[in-house]
Amino acid sequence: MLKKWNNIIRILGIAICLVGAYLMAFGEPIIGADHTGIATIVGITGIGLISTGNTLSFVGKKKEDP
Repeated sequence: MLKKWNNIIRILGIAICLVGAYLMAFGEPIIGADHTGIATIVGITGIGLISTGNTLSFVGKKKEDP
């Protein structure tokens, strides 16, 4: 069950990173002239979710061993 959530968190993080990259490239008509700050925050949030999914999988493996 935990492994399923790790994969969902990773996929969500990748999707958010892609949204951030899209906003960085084509965000001016959507958000406005100051789109790079918002796109950066979205990208960093996605990277954080990816790393959280990886950390949870490492913790899960350590808990399952004993």
